[in-house]
Amino acid sequence: MSDLRDLLSKKFIWRACDLADSTTSEQAWGIPTGFDDLDRLLYGNGWPRDALMEVLVDVHGCGELRLLVTGLRCLLREETRWMAWVNPPFVPYAPALHGLDIDVNRVLLVHPNSHREALWALEKILESGSCSAALAWLNEQDLKEKHVRRIQTRAKSSRVWTTIFRPSHAAQRSSPAELRLHVQRPQSTDGNRVELSILKRKGGWAVNDVPLKLQWHPNALSVDCMARRWNQWRQTGKTEEIRRIA
Repeated sequence: MSDLRDLLSKKFIWRACDLADSTTSEQAWGIPTGFDDLDRLLYGNGWPRDALMEVLVDVHGCGELRLLVTGLRCLLREETRWMAWVNPPFVPYAPALHGLDIDVNRVLLVHPNSHREALWALEKILESGSCSAALAWLNEQDLKEKHVRRIQTRAKSSRVWTTIFRPSHAAQRSSPAELRLHVQRPQSTDGNRVELSILKRKGGWAVNDVPLKLQWHPNALSVDCMARRWNQWRQTGKTEEIRRIA
């Protein structure tokens, strides 16, 4: 028994009872999510700074991007590196991003012609270390576990918060991602609430049905407010809404 106790006392062995200790303020090195209840459930008190995260959705536009807004804004303030969007299903609307306090002049858009090009571009972005965050939408049918494992390895080595958006049925497949979330919008809501299920997290078990009220809704801004921001933006010479990388 003494040998077992000595072994369990080693720092490199994680025990489930250590989860509470891992989320103390002294170890709050994660990227703040903007939701205190969610921060307490995540290892490091926030999104992982150097790992792969998967966001599983039933349909695009259910609030998955607004869920990440606080973390993206935090990185833009803390670092000077770029933020990459690889193969987004829609062209990001620059005024809306500006309304969310996202500096579009540090957003890199990559529009590949195929899954192979998208995967290659994402891996090269991670290898370069020039981005603090990378968001990617890949073809689920062609996405293999070995691809996901390479992305996780490169995200870790270059210290990039990497997020892949996948369909909800991907939950049936195993993944080396450090954090896996399922996001869905409850019925009969004002559109500002989502239900989050943590399918996989470092240092803890799965957690179901975490209700969150989303903030930073650009549509909530009045037309006049958006027009003023747009004019101010144009007057400062920022005519190029988003830089594109082919």
